[in-house]
Amino acid sequence: MKTKVLPHALLMFLAMAMNAMDAQSQKLTVSNTQNSGCLSKAAAYNYGENKPISTIILEKEGNILSVQLLNYESNCATFDFSVSSNIHEGSDGSPCSVVVKVAPVNDEMMMADCICPFNVSFTVSDLEPNVFYLDCWWYKGLVNLTEGEPLVLEDIYEDVTIDGLNYTLRKALHRAMVKKNKWTGELRIPAELNYEGQTYTVTGIYGDALRDNTSMTKVIIPSTISYIGFDKDGYGYFQNPFIGCTALESFEVEEENPILCAVDGILYNKEKSKLYIHPSAAKRTSFTVPEGVTKVAGMAFSYNPYLVSVIIPDEVTSLEYSTFFGCTNLKEVRLPSNLQMLGGWTFGNCSSLKTVTIPQSVTFLGIRLFSGCTSLTSVTMPESVTSTDYAIFENCTSLKNVNLSPNLEGINHQLFANCSSLKEIHIPEGVTDVSTNAFQNCTALKTVDLPESVHRLGDSPFSGCKLDSLLIRGIIDSRWINDRVFTGMGTRTKVYVQPTEVVKFKKVYDGMVYSLPNETNGISDNIVLPGNSPALFDLQGRQLSDKPAKGVYIQGGKKHVVSIGH
Repeated sequence: MKTKVLPHALLMFLAMAMNAMDAQSQKLTVSNTQNSGCLSKAAAYNYGENKPISTIILEKEGNILSVQLLNYESNCATFDFSVSSNIHEGSDGSPCSVVVKVAPVNDEMMMADCICPFNVSFTVSDLEPNVFYLDCWWYKGLVNLTEGEPLVLEDIYEDVTIDGLNYTLRKALHRAMVKKNKWTGELRIPAELNYEGQTYTVTGIYGDALRDNTSMTKVIIPSTISYIGFDKDGYGYFQNPFIGCTALESFEVEEENPILCAVDGILYNKEKSKLYIHPSAAKRTSFTVPEGVTKVAGMAFSYNPYLVSVIIPDEVTSLEYSTFFGCTNLKEVRLPSNLQMLGGWTFGNCSSLKTVTIPQSVTFLGIRLFSGCTSLTSVTMPESVTSTDYAIFENCTSLKNVNLSPNLEGINHQLFANCSSLKEIHIPEGVTDVSTNAFQNCTALKTVDLPESVHRLGDSPFSGCKLDSLLIRGIIDSRWINDRVFTGMGTRTKVYVQPTEVVKFKKVYDGMVYSLPNETNGISDNIVLPGNSPALFDLQGRQLSDKPAKGVYIQGGKKHVVSIGH
């Protein structure tokens, strides 16, 4: 096959291309779409060096353009492709544009965790110009076609180091991406590179390109950068190029940059509606997020040892993954009243944080939200919260008081793991399950009272605890009654269950199992006296220090009848 090399600039052909076009966008006719079917399956995460080269082959005769897409990557459930095309005038002096959309058609009923290369071919009719800006699959750029001669575009990557900085070159596009680097001092990212006689525009920064540069003090971003590896919709934990840059003091962005700007050394999107990065080494003790910001990116304030207080305006609706992770001096954060999401690890390892007020608008708490907040003493979970992810309070060793939402549906895995100062917990009616290791190593906790709504217990929910008593008021589904429930708890704990459940629990627990009090209208036939139960008083208001004899007593604001003397 005869091929030719794509020129870098084709401005001489612009006038010819523009004259060939009408003012309005025109739909082009696509026909004869064919595909090879899956050529070879591979795990979506494990293509590696064997990944085939994505290739576009164009050949034009008259007004008919033949297109071949080789090694088009798609899900293994793909069985066909939908292709459409249109042509329209460019803007700001650019040539006319031909847009070709190739959309995989998938079997919605088939779940596939692999990807396949496909060869897809089709023809586009009614195309007059030979010079145009092509937007197709991976390629966006000028093409110059000669009648009857195929033009082959291969998406070839090459990793290079120029002036001490590492890049990945996309040769067909004449573009360069900043890749993984180590840098000391001020980094000025260039707008263009010269390599082997070719010019490459630096257009992007990969998500891990500059992570953990502990000696990089400043980053200057050119106007050509149109992509930066932030996770646009998710938490951004693995997609922030500046995570762990603990010496970074400020950003500077060229004014013409289309996607970013910097204000007072802080990185925002162009519209200033999203705060991307407050540099870790910026020496502010307090900061107020500017009005107009509606989102704060993942790890935006992470690893800053100087911040003591932060105020976030009410327009902000979400704090993404690890927003304040590792801010060891942070003591106070004013959260916005319209906040809807607190992402995982938002306050992870904020070791000076003592208390946080969660707004009533929040419905879900992300994984390990307060994990490692060793100074946190109290938290109130608003009524709006109905569910949490795992280990929200893990390793909060000073936590003494938690008010759980009355609408909480479950005590999730490791929710209070290693909260060694937690002395009491009220589990609201409505909670249906207490999951694995929920109270692991809560060594100060003496009594846990599970409401009637709890019908499921995970493995070892009280492992490492030193409970005096465990009250299980609900009927636990028989699938969840096994010896793993009590693993790591020892046998010193007195377990109180419904009378009908005593035999079941005695089969799986080696300690003492008792019937719960039979309460009717606040009057009971028995009194439970766990180690830290409310004090017991007689009807004259005198507190009893010994076990009661027959009679009527007051405990926890309720009357109790003891029918059998002790």
